[in-house]
Amino acid sequence: MTTNIKYDQKNVRKYHYFMLLSLIQKHKSISRSKLAELTKISNTTVGKIVKDLIEDHLVIEVGQIEGDLGRRATLLEINPQGAYIIGVQIDVNNVNIALVSLNGNLILKRNLIFDDMNNPKEALSKIADEIEIMICDFGTINSKKIIAIGISIPGLVTWPDGKVLSVPQLQWYDIEIKSFLEQRLNYDIFVDNDVRSVLLAESLFGTIGKYKNAVCIYIGSGVGGAVMINGEISRGSFNTLGEIGHTTLDRNGPLCSCGRMGCLQTYLCSSELEKQAQKPIHEIFKAYHEGNDWAKRLILQAKQFLGIAISNVICSYNPEVVLLAGPMVQEYPELVEGINDIAGEFIWAPLRNSFTLVKADIGTDSGVIGASALVLNEFLRHSNELT
Repeated sequence: MTTNIKYDQKNVRKYHYFMLLSLIQKHKSISRSKLAELTKISNTTVGKIVKDLIEDHLVIEVGQIEGDLGRRATLLEINPQGAYIIGVQIDVNNVNIALVSLNGNLILKRNLIFDDMNNPKEALSKIADEIEIMICDFGTINSKKIIAIGISIPGLVTWPDGKVLSVPQLQWYDIEIKSFLEQRLNYDIFVDNDVRSVLLAESLFGTIGKYKNAVCIYIGSGVGGAVMINGEISRGSFNTLGEIGHTTLDRNGPLCSCGRMGCLQTYLCSSELEKQAQKPIHEIFKAYHEGNDWAKRLILQAKQFLGIAISNVICSYNPEVVLLAGPMVQEYPELVEGINDIAGEFIWAPLRNSFTLVKADIGTDSGVIGASALVLNEFLRHSNELT
């Protein structure tokens, strides 16, 4: 009986350790007394756990604010040099690798260009080589602070075993990324779809940290989606919950790369717009700004279908916030100009004011930061039910 009590106490202490670490990360700066108030843990216990976090170099003291009864309260923050994550973004003919701090800052970054990504084992071997070079460049002492490696990739990915079922644009099918890289590298590997990675990154480091219920609509060479409910990524049985790109909007619409007709992404993504216009995406938007009727019709249609997509996810998931992300949103903001009003035409009236619409703000490094967010989220997820 005594052994079980000790076991329970040990796990409670571990739970509280990550609970406080999670809250410090979420609030950016917070005092011990505020942590005690939020968690209902005694001030004494909070003080002991914070002492452990500081000794483990995960948390630092950064200053003071006015506390209760005129007392000064010391503020705590995540130590950006306490631990690191390697984030890897795999895309078409391009791989970004970065060393990322716990507060989302890039320390080192490499970019790999592949002439041919059709040999996944060869590509993954080269990625592993580059990760090892980065770890070596970081130094022996600092490399011990790397906690894990996150991989973001488009397509269908199983969770948590990190097997790529299908990435058509890379011609990758049934590839065991996690097990392959864990055999090559002496680190835990976390692999997930790129859209869920971006949603996590914006939740941990970006614009939507205060929200627990969110939907991400990602527009690039394809269209993807991801859903967060009560602070947790919702996955479904095939880890594809929220993937709206292949929802059918018009059974007589354009032929999609998936072989079906009228998928959402045929009206929105860059590759499909290029196919319809027979021009590169930058020329389409150039013609749009020059007032060419064909370009105006094409972009207006895209905006209408984006408004419909927003309406559909509002009814389906009832989020507090809808996050618009991806290269098309970043590089061509005209696509989302006035989108609140356009979406409002389609949204069911009782839900019209139920959400906030925001653009992702992490920028061009969202892929590698998102990949690192996969790791950090698992590192902190012991206490997702706290506000």
